[in-house]
Amino acid sequence: MPATSITPPTLRQVIDRHLDRADPRVLTAHDRLDTAVTWVHSSEIFEIGPLLAGGELLLTTGLGLAGLDAGTRRHYVRDLADRGVAGLAFEIGRTFDAIPEEMIREGSAAHLPIVELRHVVPFIEVCRTANTAIVSDEVTDLRLRSELDALLHDDLTAPGATAAMIDHIAAAARCPIVLVGSGGALISTHGVDDDRAAWRAVDTAVASTPILVRGREIGRLYAGTAPAASSAARIDLMLRTGAGPLAAILTRSGANRSSLGARLITDLVGRHPLRRADLLARLHGSGLAVSDTTVLVPVAAHSPDSRMADATLTRAASRLSGLIHATVDATTYALVAASAHTADPVTQVREALVEGGSQVARIEAVVGDGYPVHGTGPGSALASTLSDALRTCSERLDMTGDLRRIHGVVAGRELLVEATARSVPTPLRNELLGLIAPLTSHDAATSTQLVTTLDVHLRHGCSATRSAEALHIGRQSLYQRLDRIRGLLGFDPTAPAICGSMLLAISTFQAESIRP
Repeated sequence: MPATSITPPTLRQVIDRHLDRADPRVLTAHDRLDTAVTWVHSSEIFEIGPLLAGGELLLTTGLGLAGLDAGTRRHYVRDLADRGVAGLAFEIGRTFDAIPEEMIREGSAAHLPIVELRHVVPFIEVCRTANTAIVSDEVTDLRLRSELDALLHDDLTAPGATAAMIDHIAAAARCPIVLVGSGGALISTHGVDDDRAAWRAVDTAVASTPILVRGREIGRLYAGTAPAASSAARIDLMLRTGAGPLAAILTRSGANRSSLGARLITDLVGRHPLRRADLLARLHGSGLAVSDTTVLVPVAAHSPDSRMADATLTRAASRLSGLIHATVDATTYALVAASAHTADPVTQVREALVEGGSQVARIEAVVGDGYPVHGTGPGSALASTLSDALRTCSERLDMTGDLRRIHGVVAGRELLVEATARSVPTPLRNELLGLIAPLTSHDAATSTQLVTTLDVHLRHGCSATRSAEALHIGRQSLYQRLDRIRGLLGFDPTAPAICGSMLLAISTFQAESIRP
């Protein structure tokens, strides 16, 4: 990683911390108070300029300027400015009762801050304390940078590398950190409550630094508002320290290939025919390491702002073998590469999405079945299968919006009953609706919730405890409702032989009630 310079304190900070007893008053170049001070030096030598390296705050009583003409004093100020001196602190009361006017005018013209010290302070004490603090800050920054650098390089080979890096950078900078991709999607955050808070942190960032690969920006790190204990210089140093390792991990995970992946997803959703070889080549080009042991898992997601879905998928990618995604017509689609050796790739993807979207309260997603790459023919069968799978996820995603009981991230297989209920032929649909007609009629006449109660009870394995909790009622109230249901139906709908039919009947009724 390239060397990262240590940023010393600013002139403003040195004045506030070490010259406050001198009752300082800045007379010129107020816009230069954030200039870095590399050293504090005192001298009464008139020709001190050639001995300075630049960046110093020079303390003087003006003794070496006594008896000189106005032009020579102007030259003194101009020479300090040309040398890159951070500022001139001039103590009055010993040699001069006031700083000569020509020096003030020259300081303004040369943009050199001149600070009037109206009380006498021991310069040797100021130099010692200020320079000790400068060296101490440099040593502290070097130590923090070294510790952070070591942690980040350890993260390079760890699972969830991006999230771990952001956590470590935030801890070192002592402020919220947000990583945004070049396409504008949130990649990872630490120290913010949700995505809206993350974007507020970006808008009010105290510092930011680009993530560069071969001179091209593939992302940017933002530091949110920090406590007073964290200096802007140190925060900036921590961001720049993290930029290199993050560039490496984002490049490895295919962040700079996201546009290729997005185009592939768009083509699949649009049912563009792709031969197997072309599909695999484009998957590889998008950053997905696909082999014969890979299972491709489709996902469709909705959120109030597509950036929320993008952020969830991007976070999930750090916990998976990789994914590509794109937003098409307000729906965000993704293909996730999982291993065929995973016991249940669908659950793995679902859990990664839940964890990745833990800060997002209003995202809904459907995870489809996994489709193995191995064994597919050379034609367009695999691409067609994936196209159909992505569209099916989208259709079932629309279904979740109609079902109040379904929120968050669900597996598409959990919605098979609802999907079946929407496609049953009319005679069978009428028979299913007739099965629960006594309950639906009773609910309509008395505003009870017997159908909902039975639905929840069946979906919770007929567990009274879980069903009562889901319905927010007591177990005794649940038992009373179930007794009423049995009385209206004339049979026990929870019996193993009939409960499947009852669940399909309720789903058919729900599909019928939302049919346009």
